[in-house]
Amino acid sequence: MSDSHNTSSAKPKRIAIIYNPFAGRGLATKIAKKAERFAKQKGWQILANIQSEYAGHIENELASKYADETDLIILIGGDGTLRELIAGLRKNNHHTEIAFIPMGNANVVARELNIPLKPELALKMLESSTIMLVDIGILDINPVKDINATKQQSMIFLAMLEIGFGAKIVHMVNQLRSGKLHRLYSLWGDIVYAIAGIFAFIQKDSDAIEVEQNKQKAKSKHIVVSNMKTYAKGWTLTPDANCQDGLLDIAINKTGSRFSILASFFLAAQRKRSPNSRIAYSRASEVILKGSPKAFMQVDGDPVYFSGFAKLSLEPKAFNIHVPIAD
Repeated sequence: MSDSHNTSSAKPKRIAIIYNPFAGRGLATKIAKKAERFAKQKGWQILANIQSEYAGHIENELASKYADETDLIILIGGDGTLRELIAGLRKNNHHTEIAFIPMGNANVVARELNIPLKPELALKMLESSTIMLVDIGILDINPVKDINATKQQSMIFLAMLEIGFGAKIVHMVNQLRSGKLHRLYSLWGDIVYAIAGIFAFIQKDSDAIEVEQNKQKAKSKHIVVSNMKTYAKGWTLTPDANCQDGLLDIAINKTGSRFSILASFFLAAQRKRSPNSRIAYSRASEVILKGSPKAFMQVDGDPVYFSGFAKLSLEPKAFNIHVPIAD
């Protein structure tokens, strides 16, 4: 259980508040001030209340700067902001406790871990919370398609990696929200996803990608490799995934047809499992992906370039996060 109450002999909890100023349609700054007031009421020592200034700022600077000095980092933002903090802590071998205040569009991690989606309630949760040790996925992208080569790009993922239809939507949304639909996305992000979904459906499919896991190989146009069962806003494409079991869950669409993929998404929205005739479910500690670099890939809702070769693995008990105490 979190140490929210201090005695006269105990040192006050040292905290840093880090927030993405663009999260929550720009309301993260307001929540950061509420977090500071909350911390003062608890008698905690506030070492910083600071906003990220650019993509990579938290990972490359803020995580290491405050991890040594603090007992707890209160992070305000979306899944991408959380992934950046965890990546920064991991680089410097820190395991500082994280209190996540979700203010993203989908908030997949918060939904998975039952962290309240309302920022004020997520703060209040810290009055009586427990620490969960959570696995992370590791994605190694190798431009030369040789797993033994020395030049590799590595990144983490918290919830899942996807190749195919859903990833194509993510790439399109990224383009649309950077262009004329920027204002629409800031007001109604789901509408932009719906528009991108229509475009993705009518456009030509990309080539199938080879998946190798547990000494078995398959090809598919739609592949999901998950650490968590939650997909998007409460959907699930891998209903058996568990972020504490040390394994990746894989869902491979057997036919690759557009209507088959749509059918699996329809069931995913109802948190139902697709029939085995449509989806091959499996679990593994390592997955290899090979195929066309033109394939669309996304990680935790963010577009990622696929070089044509990638290795996915899992790092168990990689970070400490506050979650509600189970009933």
